[in-house]
Amino acid sequence: MNRPRLQYMGRIARRLPGGATGATTATNVVILVCGALAGILTARALGPTGRGQLTIATLWPALIQTVGSLGLQSSSSYFFARWPSQRPALVRWLYRPIVLQAIGMTIVSMIILLILWLDRRLDSLLAIEYSTWAAAATITLYGVSCAQGSNNFKRFNVIRLIPSAMPIVLVLACMSAVRLTPAEAGAAYVIPTWCSALLTIKWLYRLCERRALVEPLSLDQRRAVWSYGLRSVASLSGLTLNRSADQYTLGLIAPASALGIYSAAASASSPLSSIIASHGMVGLPTVAALAGREKKVATWRAMGRATRSVVLVSPLLAIVLPWAIPFAYGASYSTAVVPAEVLLVGTVFSALTAVADDLLRAHGHPGFVSISQGAGGVVTAVGTLLLSGHPLSAVAAVSSLGFILAFALALARLHAATRIQGRRKRVGRHRAVSRASAN
Repeated sequence: MNRPRLQYMGRIARRLPGGATGATTATNVVILVCGALAGILTARALGPTGRGQLTIATLWPALIQTVGSLGLQSSSSYFFARWPSQRPALVRWLYRPIVLQAIGMTIVSMIILLILWLDRRLDSLLAIEYSTWAAAATITLYGVSCAQGSNNFKRFNVIRLIPSAMPIVLVLACMSAVRLTPAEAGAAYVIPTWCSALLTIKWLYRLCERRALVEPLSLDQRRAVWSYGLRSVASLSGLTLNRSADQYTLGLIAPASALGIYSAAASASSPLSSIIASHGMVGLPTVAALAGREKKVATWRAMGRATRSVVLVSPLLAIVLPWAIPFAYGASYSTAVVPAEVLLVGTVFSALTAVADDLLRAHGHPGFVSISQGAGGVVTAVGTLLLSGHPLSAVAAVSSLGFILAFALALARLHAATRIQGRRKRVGRHRAVSRASAN
């Protein structure tokens, strides 16, 4: 590599963020490494068919959790940043929705997983375990969202770290004691999620008790929380569907072994999203608390940092994947190399879209994410069905096309939102000058 290029890469590296973004990025790297190791070990121990069964068991509860939350976690993050003095009141108001959502998600998960047990021969114990996962995950995400909105990134990272780092410990313990089965692998993921949920309950309870005498949310405030949440739920559902539309569709039309290979390819290409996500996680509460030109500048600063990180990381992943997948997952997953390389192209745009989506929520436009991500998900699902789920490299190409479409729509909307912010600032300044001249 020539000297000017090295100097250019060095300038990019020096401009990468520190502080909360740096700590969150470091946490994301730890989560990424632990998740990758746990995924690799389970994939090698279970084989493509067992890995496919585990993927089926995790996909549907994740969708149930996203839809069943009604977007209130997104509301929590946004309004924790906007209403610092009302945080205890907001948590108290959330008590009932959290309980009802946890119960409802468990019931729906039991029904869906029972159908999968009958239709797709899903392991019965694995189905029972994951029928409780959605409830634990939604409680955990309330803790994550509230910590994010209050800029408490230490707690934010701790709550996320527990369900992401503990599974590797439990997987290793199971493998050393007995031969790993899909049910045991599922327990290694479900138990840490419940540990994080219990920690969240304790923290939110203490948050309320510290300020026992607080005024409850007004009717207008409750309406604002519901409005933002209901607009968010469509966007979050679209995001979940777009990211996993290929796997949902493959799970319905392809053998479990094919889904196992494809999910390994998706996991191998996913580190980029985990690394870049910190820019949106930190940017959301930061941008939401600002107004006018400062909001616009902070928005594009976050997008610029995310883009520079993508430029640094994505070429390295493209070089590593061809030999890393057979080495890590084993020879039975060698056919996942080409789909993983193709999916990496889509992951570049998916990672940037996730940051843009967080920034759109910070600008008070959570609903548009449903349009961009929904469009991408439709392209992926329809394309996978037309291909009948094979070859897997073509499915990966269709999925990447969906990610590119979602990014183009999100970036265009974010550009329009920041233009509106600047226009409002100029109009306000012009009116002030006019009033001053009239006086």
